[in-house]
Amino acid sequence: MEVLDGVFIAAVVFLVCWLTKRWSGTQAYSNRDTNFLLLLGAYHLTLALVFNGYLLHYGGDGIRYWELSSLPSSGPGDWSSYWGTGSAFIQWLNYPFSQLAGLSLLSGNLMYAALSFLGFVGAFELLKFKENRGSWIRKYGLLILFLPNVHFWTAGVGKEAWLFVSLVAVLLGIKNFRSRGWLILAGLLVSLMVRPIQGLALTVGVLAVMPFHPSLKAHKHRLIPAAIVLIAGVFVYRWIQGSLVYGFNFRWIGMIIDWQNAFLSSFDAESTVPMKDYSLPEKIMTAWFRPYLWEIRDFWTFAAALENSFVLFVIVLGLFSAIKRKMILSFPFFYWLVLIYALIMSVIFILALNNLGILMRMKSIFTPFLLAFFLHPLKPNPIPKP
Repeated sequence: MEVLDGVFIAAVVFLVCWLTKRWSGTQAYSNRDTNFLLLLGAYHLTLALVFNGYLLHYGGDGIRYWELSSLPSSGPGDWSSYWGTGSAFIQWLNYPFSQLAGLSLLSGNLMYAALSFLGFVGAFELLKFKENRGSWIRKYGLLILFLPNVHFWTAGVGKEAWLFVSLVAVLLGIKNFRSRGWLILAGLLVSLMVRPIQGLALTVGVLAVMPFHPSLKAHKHRLIPAAIVLIAGVFVYRWIQGSLVYGFNFRWIGMIIDWQNAFLSSFDAESTVPMKDYSLPEKIMTAWFRPYLWEIRDFWTFAAALENSFVLFVIVLGLFSAIKRKMILSFPFFYWLVLIYALIMSVIFILALNNLGILMRMKSIFTPFLLAFFLHPLKPNPIPKP
């Protein structure tokens, strides 16, 4: 390890601890909440080390993003030549650190872990209860923030760290619309730059829910038609964009989906599944709950199967409790975006993905919020809407 890497890593660890304590002080968190965040930070940085070891052993996109080999530059190889969306944007962000500063992959992973930890601090602010006394959900519900899948995929060089932070920013902007509404635009912009299709899904979700925001009730009659037009515009834009390349018809959409599935199958990975041959219920179960416990092959499939089983358990328990309450529930408004976003992404998963590892990675960023939603019916006194 180079001296610069050592100094950089020490600085990252110090900043995570110092900024956590400083933020806790400004928010008047209790000692319990502060210690919870510090423990969460230590856990997250530990998962960054695990992710680093995983990349070195198995390889992955993170290495290519850090070495700027995922996509060729559009010019002579200077910083500006890497500018673009998707993988190009990630390489452009990494250029000063990996090429100019010459930092190692470990430094890069810990830097991304520090970035994504901001998302966990925001998620804590979104999900915590004002009072921890009472039901076991109020006392222990925040432990869902320790689910390993989201930590693993956001604690290293890659798109998920940025997507997680941008999603949290949008949710915080919705929850605190009057004071932090600008976070919605910032989060959408980052998401669109990092993974355009996911950014568009988030944009459609925001457009679908914002006309019904409690702070915008007086303008709802004007906002709903505007939102419908903008959502239609998103789909028309994507269709025109594709049609300029593949021809003005709808057949190219199916062709792109078939190509995507064939491309992923070409790697002949053990986690590839014949999604195209499944029925709709099988596709939904595959996207959300596989690998199952009986499909465990190694440590990684064990960890994935265990978390998937927990997710299934919480969803079933939440649905059962909601039915017992006759679906009379109260929950913060931002959960509507979580539900719509998860629904849109699930459709994309079913159509375009046939690899369990990629499914685990892409759903990781919103799974904790979806679980938090299904935990709401289990509380004896639902919290009021903001």
